[in-house]
Amino acid sequence: MIRKILNKFKKKNPIMTSFQRYKDYFEKETSTFMPNNSSIRFDVIDKIENRKYVRIGEKGIINAHFIFESEKGEVTIGDNVHLGGVTFISRNKIEIQDDVTMAWGIIIYDHNSHSIYWEERKNDNQQCYDDYINCNGNSVVNKDWSCVADAPIVIESKVWVGFDVTILKGVTIGEGAVIGAKSVVTKNVEPWTVVAGNPAVVVKYLPEYNKKK
Repeated sequence: MIRKILNKFKKKNPIMTSFQRYKDYFEKETSTFMPNNSSIRFDVIDKIENRKYVRIGEKGIINAHFIFESEKGEVTIGDNVHLGGVTFISRNKIEIQDDVTMAWGIIIYDHNSHSIYWEERKNDNQQCYDDYINCNGNSVVNKDWSCVADAPIVIESKVWVGFDVTILKGVTIGEGAVIGAKSVVTKNVEPWTVVAGNPAVVVKYLPEYNKKK
């Protein structure tokens, strides 16, 4: 009986997804599928710019969360891309080219979130605390981004990224590269190589590597 009542309520009051709520800032080709647990989040809603923050190409399966902590940031995803479970946190630009495969538990982060220098970040925790109290749990409304480094990330075509990988700001991953599970990518990755570790280093050169020489 309770289930029938809940189903009836859902039909009369369908739950709006975050992509429906922010449809003016998101663009996806109709041939691409996105599971219901995917989401897009804007932390400073009153500063959102009138543009597309996320663009997704054709014939993909995209299981992802897109987080924009300020009014800046952009994520573009090409055609024939399969994302098993990826979190994008953008304040600069993240580009995923065609034919890319990514596993689960991946984080792609194009900025530092805080300065590495204590004198520049010493007030961050107090600001977060004050915002959390005064802004309904949103801790970045008044964040000072002026000392936070950011740089674009590019993942070129035919790349495969394994489980639980973290990709940090300023990185370009070359065509056809493979990133081993649980790696932390802090520097550029050459095309047609396999990298692994923290920080990720080359552990194998693929046959296509020598053909490119």
